[in-house]
Amino acid sequence: MKSEIKNILKEPWVDLNFKKPTKKQEIEYNQTFRQSEKLKFFQRAFDFLYNNKINGDYFEFGCHRARTFRFALRESIIKNIPMNFHAFDSFKGLPDHGNNDKQNTWHTKGLLSTSDKDFKKLISKYSKFKKVSLYKGYYEDSLDKSLFLSFQKKKITASLINIDCDLEKSVSCSLDFSLNFIQDGTVLYIDDYYDTYNGHPKKGIPLVVNKLFKKHKIIFEPWYNAAGCGKSYLLYK
Repeated sequence: MKSEIKNILKEPWVDLNFKKPTKKQEIEYNQTFRQSEKLKFFQRAFDFLYNNKINGDYFEFGCHRARTFRFALRESIIKNIPMNFHAFDSFKGLPDHGNNDKQNTWHTKGLLSTSDKDFKKLISKYSKFKKVSLYKGYYEDSLDKSLFLSFQKKKITASLINIDCDLEKSVSCSLDFSLNFIQDGTVLYIDDYYDTYNGHPKKGIPLVVNKLFKKHKIIFEPWYNAAGCGKSYLLYK
C-alpha cells in the first residue's frame, strides 16, 4: 500500500519518458483525439434527440472518409431512431475559393478527397439499415432551387446538421440551405468553427454563422464543443 501511495503522489503524474514521434505517429495521435471527441459529441447529440423524441433527417456537408457519417449511422441504428441520411460533398476534395490559404494555410484545393464510390463502400455496413442519399458537387451548384423545392415537397426536416466544410463560402452555402429545414431542437454541429483566421470571432466561419442566424431569425442555444475547433448549437424557430 505504501509503495502504491508513493507512485500515485509522484509528480507530475504523467510519464514523460517517450521518444519524439514520427510524422505518422503525430497524425495518428491527433486524429485519435479528434475522432474520439467527435464520437462523444455524436453520442450526446443522439441521446438528446432520443430523450426529446425529435425525429428528422441527418444532413452532412463534407463527408471525407465517412468518419462522422458512420458515427451518426451507428448511433441512429443503436437507438432505433427513424431518420434518413443526406450526404452533400463534391467527392473530389476542397474547392478553390481564391483565399483558401488566408483562411488556413493547409486548406489547399483538392485536399480531403473521398470519391463517391469509396464513400459508399465505407458506409456499406450501416447503409443497409438506413436510406442514404448522395448529392454530388460544389455547394454553390448542387444546393440549388430545384433541390430546395424537392426537400420542401417531401416535407423534409433535419434533426441533426453536421457541417464539416473547412471553408467559409462552403459553410455559408450549406448553412443557408439547411437552416430552411430545421425544427425546434435541431442540433447543428460545425466541425471547423474555429478553423479559419485563427478562430477570430468576427471573421471567417464565426462571422458567417452569426449573419445567417440573423438572416433566418434563428433562436439558438450554444451547446457542446468538440475537439479543438468544433462548436454546436441547439436551434429553434
